[in-house]
Amino acid sequence: MTAAAAQPQGVRGNELLLAHCAALELRDVRASAVERLEQAVGRDLTQLLLRALAAKRSPAMRFAA
Repeated sequence: MTAAAAQPQGVRGNELLLAHCAALELRDVRASAVERLEQAVGRDLTQLLLRALAAKRSPAMRFAA
């Protein structure tokens, strides 16, 4: 018998749900990609890079997004 099968029904689900909730809480603490980029290269270069990326999108990609 496996460890999962030996546990009462619902116990494994509760543990998994708690693990997922803990993972979500960690995401709230993490800075956004833009914030991390600003920390790495500075605000001016970040804005320049983001504008360049936004301008490079083709018209077909704009409708797909």
